[in-house]
Amino acid sequence: MTRRDILARHRQSLQGTLRACYLPSPALGINKSFYVYEPPGFNKKMPLPLLYLFRGHEREWVNMEEDSSRQHATAIEDIDKAIALQMIPPVLVVMPGLNSSNNHVPSLGVNMVGTWSASMRGLGSGKFWEYLTKEFFPAVHKRYPAAGSKRLAAGFSLGGFTASLLAIRCPDLLTHVGIYDGLFMWPRHQDPRATPLSPGNDAVWTKGAIFNPAFGTPRDQAALARWNPTDTLSNTDAGLYQNTDWWVSCAPSDGQHGNHDRANFYHELLQDKGITQRAANIVFDEQATHSWHWADKFLLYFLTDALNG
Repeated sequence: MTRRDILARHRQSLQGTLRACYLPSPALGINKSFYVYEPPGFNKKMPLPLLYLFRGHEREWVNMEEDSSRQHATAIEDIDKAIALQMIPPVLVVMPGLNSSNNHVPSLGVNMVGTWSASMRGLGSGKFWEYLTKEFFPAVHKRYPAAGSKRLAAGFSLGGFTASLLAIRCPDLLTHVGIYDGLFMWPRHQDPRATPLSPGNDAVWTKGAIFNPAFGTPRDQAALARWNPTDTLSNTDAGLYQNTDWWVSCAPSDGQHGNHDRANFYHELLQDKGITQRAANIVFDEQATHSWHWADKFLLYFLTDALNG
């Protein structure tokens, strides 16, 4: 769906308002787009919780056609309905764009060190960490100065990586983090499931072509190390993270169907560090899959627990 189609659909389906916004970015050298959902009755003086949603392209949480699993509603329509039913309090939702405009190249929210085709619009210089931390978050705060009574982030798949990176690298940024089927990194990019037939390097991150623009070809080892939130968490005093509650859940399987092993490892790492992990179970549902339908269901579960707790 185009941006015009998405906005037209949500004008009819929401009691709140979905807005398409743009931020001129000196770091990226381009204007970067994002979506904002404002709840019913919104005004800028309302001290609302502030939720950031991560995946890649800004449209993914609001696009009915992102995959075939969504049947009737997107995450934003679920949130809008939950507010109307008083299941959750009103919340301001911000969805930054972190990928190329055609969604073929993910930045992951890092400062990219590889190369990409000039046809891949929407990446600019690739300095997405600079964009997020020094431009985007301050701009959101300036635009909505009263928001942030609670500061939440949720991510699905690659968005789970970005949410964990922000929570670990910026420990004062968020109060609640919810991740569904996140593509977490292994420690030092060594897959503990290695066998004689499967070398120890984490092939997903060290060899996956989709990450060539972010981490280079061959891989820039310094960049891989810098942007590994698992290693950062392992080597940092857990006291820095005691003001952030986590919900980490996943599909029940691994490989092509989910990220169970990575999520389970990260869940155990949080527990070992004494960091609050509030998800009832690491497996969200025995029928869950790596799809938008289940990511949306997890999001509503996360928000209901976090905003009413």
